[in-house]
Formats: sequence, C-alpha cells, structure tokens
Amino acid sequence: MILVSSTPPFCVRSEPGIAARADRRTAPVALAYDVTVRVRAAHPLIMRRARRETRLHIHTTHRSSGIDAVGSIPWGSHFCQFYHTEADLAETLVPFFQAGLDANESCLWVTSQSLDAGRAAALMAQAIPGFDAYVASGQMEIVSISDWYKPGDKFDPDIVLNGWIERERRSRALGFAGLRLTGDTIWVERSGWADFMDYERKVNGAFRHYNLVALCTYCMETCSAEDVIDVCRHHEFALTRRDGAWEVLESSSLKLAKEELVRLNAELEDRVESRTAALNAAVRARDEFLAMLGHELRNPLAPIRSAADVIRALAPAGSPIADSSTILTRQVGHLTRLVDDLLDVARITQGHIQVNLQETALADIVDMAVEQARPLIDQRGHALTVTLPGRGVKVLADGTRLAQVFGNLLHNAAKYTPNGGNVGIAASVDDGTAVITVTDSGAGIPADMLDAVFGLFTQLPRSLDRSDGGLGIGLTLARRIVELHGGSIAAHSDGPDRGSRFTVQLALATPAVATTPLAAPAAVEPAVSRRVLIVDDNADARELMATLLSLHGYEVDTAADGESALLQAATLTPDVVMLDIGLPGIDGYETARRLRAIPAMAHKRLIALTGYGQPGDLAASRAAGFDEHILKPAQLDDVLAKVAVAAQGRNEPQVSGH
Repeated sequence: MILVSSTPPFCVRSEPGIAARADRRTAPVALAYDVTVRVRAAHPLIMRRARRETRLHIHTTHRSSGIDAVGSIPWGSHFCQFYHTEADLAETLVPFFQAGLDANESCLWVTSQSLDAGRAAALMAQAIPGFDAYVASGQMEIVSISDWYKPGDKFDPDIVLNGWIERERRSRALGFAGLRLTGDTIWVERSGWADFMDYERKVNGAFRHYNLVALCTYCMETCSAEDVIDVCRHHEFALTRRDGAWEVLESSSLKLAKEELVRLNAELEDRVESRTAALNAAVRARDEFLAMLGHELRNPLAPIRSAADVIRALAPAGSPIADSSTILTRQVGHLTRLVDDLLDVARITQGHIQVNLQETALADIVDMAVEQARPLIDQRGHALTVTLPGRGVKVLADGTRLAQVFGNLLHNAAKYTPNGGNVGIAASVDDGTAVITVTDSGAGIPADMLDAVFGLFTQLPRSLDRSDGGLGIGLTLARRIVELHGGSIAAHSDGPDRGSRFTVQLALATPAVATTPLAAPAAVEPAVSRRVLIVDDNADARELMATLLSLHGYEVDTAADGESALLQAATLTPDVVMLDIGLPGIDGYETARRLRAIPAMAHKRLIALTGYGQPGDLAASRAAGFDEHILKPAQLDDVLAKVAVAAQGRNEPQVSGH
C-alpha cells in the first residue's frame, strides 16, 4: 500500500493548456491506494530491493533536502512530488536547490511550461543573494525540457540516464560534492507513459550508486489513480500537499525496506551482543587457562632448578656433573621464559601490562638486563660490549620491566647472531634523553619487516629445526613497556646478514650527573640461627628447597599443608615462612592471614613462592599479608637475598622470578 499519516483526497483541478489524459482519468482518488496484490506478486523482488536498500542506507551520507517535510536524505535518493500549481513547485524546488548550493553540490533544474526557465531563475535570484555568481561559476544550471529530455525532439531513456550519471561524475571531478537535480514530467505523452515508467525504474536503481539527489515533479492534473501508483512504485517516496502542508507518502517497497532495515539492524545488534559476550567469556577462559598453565608448568620446573642448584653446590667445580647442572639450569631458564611469554600474551591483548615508576639509575637497569641475557650470550660464544653512563644518569622507570625490555633485545641479538658474533648494548645521554642501543652482527632484518617485527607472534624466517625457539612475543611486549614509559623503540638494519640495531629513547628523571660507578654490594650472609619454614604440597620442591637453604646455613623446617604450617609456626616461631599458594585444604592466602593472627608471627617475614604470577595474584598476596611474591622456578640468588633480609619492618610485596 501507499502509506501516509492521514488519508484525505487529492484536490484535482483542471486548468487550460494542460492536456488531460481523459482516457484514463478517474474520479478524485484517496491517498491510500491498495496495491496489495501487486506487492504480493512482486514480493521476492521487493525483498531483494529491501535488502539492497538496507545495505545502502547503512553506508550513506545524508544531505539536507531543504524541504521541511522531507528532512535529510542520503545520496542516491530518488523521490517525486505531485503538484497542482507553479506556486507548489516554487515552494519546494527553490529551498531544495538552495540547500544543494549551500552544501557545495552541482545543481541542474530541467523546467517545463509549468514553471519555465526564466521564471525559475527569477525565483532563485529573489531567494538567494548572489545567485548570479552560482550560475556564472557553473554550479547552478537551469535548462528546458527540450534541451535535456528531448534533444532532436526525441526521448531516448538510455541517453538521458547516462547524461545524469556523466553529469554527476563531471561535477565531482570539478570539486563538487555531487549532483542535485529535478526534472518536470508534464511533457510525457500517453503513448510513451509505459516507456517513461520503465525509465524511472532504471533511474531508481541506478542513482543509488552515485552522489545524486533527484526530485521528479508530476502534475496532478495529468495523473490518474493508476498513474500515481506507477509513479510511487518507481520512487522511494512521494511528496503531496494536503490542507496547505506537504506530506510524505511512502511506497510499499520502501516501507518493506525500512522494516527490513530495522529487523536486520536488530538481528545484527543481537549477534554482536551475543558474539561480544561469547568473546568476553572466551577471553576470561583463556586468561584463566593461561594462569593455571603457568602455575602447572612452574611447579615441576621449581624442583628441577633446585635439584640443579644442589648438584652444582655439591659437585667439584669444572666437573662433568657441575657442567651438567649448569646446562640443566640454563634449559630451565629457557622454559621459564616461554611460560612468561605465554602469560604475557593475555597481559598484552587485555592491556594489563603495568609499570611502577620510580627514579632508577639507568646503569642498574642495563646491568640487570645483561645478567638476564648473559647465559645465552656465553653459550653462543659472542663477544659482549657494554657501555654505561655514570650512576647519576637516572630515568623515571619500572626498573624490572625495563630490564625485561633490554634483556629481550639482548636475547634476540644473541639468538639471531651466528656463534662467535658481536653483541653490544650502549647507554648514553643526548639532549635530555636517555638513548639505549642494542646491536648485533647477526642475521639482520629485511626492510619490509622493520616495523612488523613488533607485531604479536611475529618472527623472522628461520630454518625448520627452530633451534632458536621463542614465541615471537618479546618485541611486542618491549614496545608496550617502552610506550608506557613515554618512550619510543625503533628497529634499524642495513639488510639481511648485516646485523641489526634497536634504539630505545627515554626521558631522563633528573639532569645527568657524572658520578663514580657504585661498588657491587657484598654477598648477603644469613643471620645466626635464622629459621625458615617451607610450606609446599609438592614434596620434591619442598625438600630440594630445604636442602638448598640448609647448605647455605639456614635451619629449615617443612610442612605439606596450611594446617601443619600453622601448628609448626606456633611452636617454632620461624623468622621466615615460604608459602606455596595452591595448598590443599586452606590455601596459601588464608594460611598467611592466620599466621599474621599469631602474635609471635605478626612481624615475621612471609614469602609467597608460587606458580601464580598474574597481576591479580600479586594484589591477593598483598591483601593476605605477604612481604614478597617469588615466581617458580625461583633463582637461588634471588631466594637467598629475600630470605636473608632482616625480619624487622614490613614491605609491599614485590614480584621476583621474571
């Protein structure tokens, strides 16, 4: 049906000089014409059109029509107006073109005897100051029917349609936003009506693909009821006057298209909401899985590393047994890096990488990074060059995270450089900026990969044996950490097999001051009679850690669960308690809280030694009362340093073991 908000009749009036189509003239007709049978017959076509209109309406830019009853319309709009008098045409077409001129559109008005070119120009000049300038510039053109529709006194629909499209292309080439046009149809003869309606059908489909806004005007004095139906079927909507006001009539196909648009949008929103919920659930499941995977992988690595440390402590230096323990420790370190990479995937994708900024000596950060990468550099037989500034050069940084960045860069340099190569790290100050450069003499980087290497899981081509290992996460993490410090990181290379250079720039915390390098701190020795309680349900991890600490002069007791730990703590009052988090019965967090409730243990040192290392795990440790949070497999030096610290005073828990 043709729909409108109200349904009064058209006022049909005869005027001299307008040829009437008496053979098809009917009585005055209502605005609502029942074309249900036609719509049903054409239903598949209408639905295809509806789907097409849905896609088009989603991706269009709206333009002001200048007509209050119409409002804004998208490019490709093709609608019609039924008029009675010249005043009707002037009332709509003048603001229609004024809006187009204001929007930098090329405008073309094809006039007829209902409102000729001279009268149209006069009305436009009266309404628009400076109208002559628009005409002179070519933005506005007013032509007659004979010039456009019937050159040579013959109407060729293909020529006319192609003419509109060519005019639109030329307009945009000249810098206009598109083409706005109108053409009056009073010249159409009865014998050519069917052909003209076929032309309108083609126009309605073709204009949707161009920056065109078209308003076709039809004189009601020459239109029958069937004519009105034909016209409405081939336009998106119609404009007609009722009680002195213009109203919009929508065709059935447009109504269906809009309903289809609403339905599809609702379905799309439902699908997006459903998929978003599913994605969030999958992300949560992934993060939980990775956290559990990290814990489960670290648990067996912890006793392996401890066993290697025990063997190395007892074996003669330089013996095959000592060398084997060194190899074992190195491989555990490699596995630990892979576990850390897995967990960093979740942190990177969720934006959970955090930094704790404080003034830190740049040389200290570089020293930590070199220490991390030293085993691989030595294994490959590389010559390492380290150039450091004085200890007075400080940056506002998370020292652990930046050491991770430089350690990754050094690790990559060693990994991608053939054995016996050169690896270097140099830190300097340039105009208030700390510049850290990591270089190597290795495989180099192709030019098209210099930026891509910072992408997640990106790796340079390697042989099928994958002897260098890694997941391709380190550089992504490095860039993210550097950006969180307000710095930048860039890759440089002269090409394959010509080495590479990674440059990190960071702002200085304070003006650089030349100072004498600080002496290395003396090794920490345990205090006399320092007692440690180790609580872990993994017997291998528990006993090997106890053996290691015993070898270094500590008095060690062990427990396999939280209940036993509480009983021993109340009796023995250990100076330090090392607690696993994933204990049977009451977990490590609850055990820590209960230990703090024992008066004699209120100020003793609690260390979480665990495979759980996500940001939420550190917060839980802090809330439970832990002083330290060490990730398994822990490095022996780190454990000894933490255990040896005096029990007096409580610290915020810090993560170790990365």
